[in-house]
Amino acid sequence: MNPFYLQQDNIFALPILHYTLEVAEETHRLFHHIEPDCVAVELPETLTLPALHAASRLPDISIISEDAGTIWLVEPCDALFEALRLATENSIAAQCIDLPIADYPLHRDPIPDPYAISRIGLKTYFELFEKEKQKATLLDNQRELYMAKRLKELSLCYDKVLFLSGMHHTQRILDHVHHKTFPPFSLPHTTYTLSTLTETSSREVMATCGFFTEAYEASRTAHFAKPLDRQQLILDLYKTAITPYSEKTNNPFPAYNLRNTMKYARNLSWITDTLIPDLYQLLTAAKGCVDHNYAYEVWKLATDFAHRKNVDNLPELNLSNEEVWGHSKQILFHLKAKHPKSLGFEKKWKQQKEFSFAPYFFPSICSYQPEDILIENFGDHLKKRGKQLLAEESARTIPFTTSLEEGIDTRETIRHHLEHKLYVKTYDKPPGQASSVVVIFDEHQKDREKYSWKATWHGEHSQESDMAFYATQPTAKVIGPGISACEYGGLMLSSPPRRLLNVWSDPDYLPCKDAAEVLLHAAIDYATEPLIIYLAAHPPRSQLKSYARKKKKKIVFLPIGQFSPITLNKLRRFHVLDGKDKRAIAGEYID
Repeated sequence: MNPFYLQQDNIFALPILHYTLEVAEETHRLFHHIEPDCVAVELPETLTLPALHAASRLPDISIISEDAGTIWLVEPCDALFEALRLATENSIAAQCIDLPIADYPLHRDPIPDPYAISRIGLKTYFELFEKEKQKATLLDNQRELYMAKRLKELSLCYDKVLFLSGMHHTQRILDHVHHKTFPPFSLPHTTYTLSTLTETSSREVMATCGFFTEAYEASRTAHFAKPLDRQQLILDLYKTAITPYSEKTNNPFPAYNLRNTMKYARNLSWITDTLIPDLYQLLTAAKGCVDHNYAYEVWKLATDFAHRKNVDNLPELNLSNEEVWGHSKQILFHLKAKHPKSLGFEKKWKQQKEFSFAPYFFPSICSYQPEDILIENFGDHLKKRGKQLLAEESARTIPFTTSLEEGIDTRETIRHHLEHKLYVKTYDKPPGQASSVVVIFDEHQKDREKYSWKATWHGEHSQESDMAFYATQPTAKVIGPGISACEYGGLMLSSPPRRLLNVWSDPDYLPCKDAAEVLLHAAIDYATEPLIIYLAAHPPRSQLKSYARKKKKKIVFLPIGQFSPITLNKLRRFHVLDGKDKRAIAGEYID
């Protein structure tokens, strides 16, 4: 499909949006489509020399500063500087033809999200913009007349003139080109300074973040054989950040984390009437759906720009977002670091490789009690959550008679306003309590060797449940004398304690297709109450639901994606001691 443009004789005009990746891509396509011998852009005419110098430095970032205080940010994803860059690369004439006006008021048109251009095309976008655009001011008229005058002069000197200006001005400028006379204009004498940005500043003030800009540069080299899609770039950004996040935190990153983060980011953008989230919203979604460490890795990756080299040793400015754009939002990262007490045991950590995990006999191993309390509390929370879910599913609305039941249902009351009745909410009798909880962190176990340790533990007292689980081997990661760090793949809690047999050697569970099903099958068999809470990424197979019904039990499925990844990561890690005597010193080695 041919690129969109407006033509007036030998003038080919492209209406643009400033600092927009999609329009910069359209500029590149149009330039190679019409092959002009002159490029004219909507920048002050006195800015021509420094603008061409800055364009020749691209993809490195430049700052053009005016002595009056105005600054221009020069980066690859701006259509005006992309056009000047193409002109310098192809050795053709280029001119800035706008009228310099001091203290020109900031003007923002109410425009749809520029991402729409990649879906509906620039032509349709521009036509919709034209229907709603605001009237020109007196200063706009002066600028447009001057640009029309300069365009007419250039059209007499060159065969094809490519002209780029903001959508607000393009059509009126082309209409003015037909004028036979123009009012006189005078250009002020202005001094400009060319500089660049520090690494810290470039991370903060780039209009298009570094990750997207590098993708633009890579695609530009291939002449945009495949159009860029910011939605896909966002997905690539989130996926790429997973690796450094997992390496630095040792936290798993299940698929639902990515799905929830993308969905949350999308919803944030819709709240602000945009199609694609900005960087602030991307980080907010990453922080809310995963944790601060993941959001930090996303920010670090998104704002990194490898093309910032400053080979010509320009002065480096440390500008803030407010100085360049006049507005900003701050986001703070509370990164999880080692506990301060670990400093006192630095020597012990250095000797970590010398530690061993060798119980006198394997049944002597035991758990770390603070983690027992944590997992029991979480199990109780899941039981309450499951009962609440069933209660909400059984909720009914009935007309008020003698009792308010669970309270007035405002929505139904308003809906039946003409009946002049109150409606109240009532719940059916709950089916009972829950005595078994199954939590599956790794459902499909792609790496079966990772969770090769399968064990059954009995509660040490009446307040502690029996547990069956599959996890990493206790000898795989020894962090202290007789102290090992492990990771659950899945677990099952059953109360009251001291009843659970070794479910992993029980022949009744041989037909189960994986360890997760063994735990759920055992939870059904050993349950003393009618409810079994099942927390996992996917609901159980219908065969297990049927088996539960035969046993007069009900499986309550809770999607694991509804729970905080921070909490889940904390629960998933546990420690094993090779004897109860190690409980006295375990706190020194466990963060």
